[in-house]
Amino acid sequence: MIKVAHLLKYYLSQSETFIWQYLHSFKQVYPVIIAYAIKNLEQFPLANGKIYSISGRRGSPSWFLSNWYKRILNRPLGFAQRIIKREKIHVLHAHSGFYGSHFLPLSTTLNLPLVTTFYGLDISCRDTIKEYEDRYRLLFEIGSLFLVEGPQMKKRLLRLGCHEDKISIQHIALDLKNYHFRIRTWYGKRPVRFLFVGRFVEKKGLEYALEALSVIKERFPLTFTIIGDGELAATLKAKCQELAFRQQIFWHGMQPHNLVITEIEKCDILIQPSITAKNGDSEGGAPTVLLEAQACGVPIISSIHSDIPYITVPGKSALLSAEKDISGLVENITFLLENSDCWAEIGQAGRNHVANYHNVDREIVKLTNKYLMLLQD
Repeated sequence: MIKVAHLLKYYLSQSETFIWQYLHSFKQVYPVIIAYAIKNLEQFPLANGKIYSISGRRGSPSWFLSNWYKRILNRPLGFAQRIIKREKIHVLHAHSGFYGSHFLPLSTTLNLPLVTTFYGLDISCRDTIKEYEDRYRLLFEIGSLFLVEGPQMKKRLLRLGCHEDKISIQHIALDLKNYHFRIRTWYGKRPVRFLFVGRFVEKKGLEYALEALSVIKERFPLTFTIIGDGELAATLKAKCQELAFRQQIFWHGMQPHNLVITEIEKCDILIQPSITAKNGDSEGGAPTVLLEAQACGVPIISSIHSDIPYITVPGKSALLSAEKDISGLVENITFLLENSDCWAEIGQAGRNHVANYHNVDREIVKLTNKYLMLLQD
């Protein structure tokens, strides 16, 4: 069995279920987590691996060791290096370009292959790209393999100077056993249950979902459940007041992943109209919740943005409109509500797509084989 060190800021943020789906599914790989802090462990247990914090709470043993290496020995990565050597790690896997750059010196010092997965923020914000330009150039030169979620993100890496031979698409993966498939039906006798899941940041496009639903709320009965939180919370709630669209909305805040899945299974339609933010920030790939909703048979309303057209089946499992196109969103929502007899076909198309292209049983084999190929070079 090969040992792979997964390098993260946190193990694990609530929104990073796409990482956990892989970590807890490995069979031929022993994952060793090296993170600066550990959180949400009760939500993301890791029975098949080991977890280390290289910072920890003030006064903890890991905090003392980290400070010893950084402040006394002047070796900022010394604690991580100690763990990697003690665990006899074969491959390093950094989760984000930030951590690929940060841990690159360990890859060269220990002569270990470095895999870096890019997720979006690390290659979309203009300020980030400018700040990391030189570090990314070195990372692309020395790093062994770069993983992306889809073809649009691959194009971004190519534009930044990464050699095409080093880039590989690794799909977001789900364990379908954890997602209950149900055909949606609606006959106009109850409110349609819309759902949004995501951080309250510009790129998620929640304000456009609010505007579109406010247009049709008098014509069709509906409720809108919103799961998430973030810097735009006050702005978005003020927007609802401006639109006179408050009574039908249920703000649930951030929720554990199992409760998110419960809400997905209860809803009729997921609306997720992602956009490119003013600073260039984008999904990079696509929100995992789009795959989770398709796995449950939920019709999707979303946007032509990043790799969203790649992880859905446009026109079959998802109705997509241009970014910020409120009239396009209204048109697609109206179509779904006037043609609810097609929800069964839409839901089945989504489930089939996830089963065929995003099944963790297949994807985990592909990722394991990529690690093995690096060890053969």
